[in-house]
Amino acid sequence: MNKDKFLALDCKQRVEFVNDLLINKGYDLHQVADFMSVNYSTFTKIMQEGDYVYIKRENQYYKFVRDENIISPIDNSADDLTAFLTENIDVLKKIIEKHKVNDDFTIDKKIFASKLSTKTFRMPEELYQQFVLTCEKEFPHLKIQDIIAQLLLDFSDKYK
Repeated sequence: MNKDKFLALDCKQRVEFVNDLLINKGYDLHQVADFMSVNYSTFTKIMQEGDYVYIKRENQYYKFVRDENIISPIDNSADDLTAFLTENIDVLKKIIEKHKVNDDFTIDKKIFASKLSTKTFRMPEELYQQFVLTCEKEFPHLKIQDIIAQLLLDFSDKYK
């Protein structure tokens, strides 16, 4: 961006652009002024337009608020999140306790990255049905084929 385009931006756009350079590029104010080909004193004067101030410890420009009545109300999304968490606290506690006790079953990334192979196994029907019920109850978010693959991988790793 050149000097003319920078000066043509409104105050808020200039601040967003400069803050991006300060944070993401790691520039300091002198480097930003040099980058924009603007004299440093002129640059700082321009940046103060619209009641923006530079906070050195934050390395950013912020809007200066002279009257607290001007401040917009706090975003309600935090209140919504708090209400949701309060409403579901018992469920969340149960999930956490279950995770602590069961040492939750996780699927290794290797299973999803490997080429699939179809095999047929013989096993007692009762054992298979018990396995399927357990999988559906405890791990409804996982596919049975992925669980079986993980069990085979665990077995192979254990008895290498």
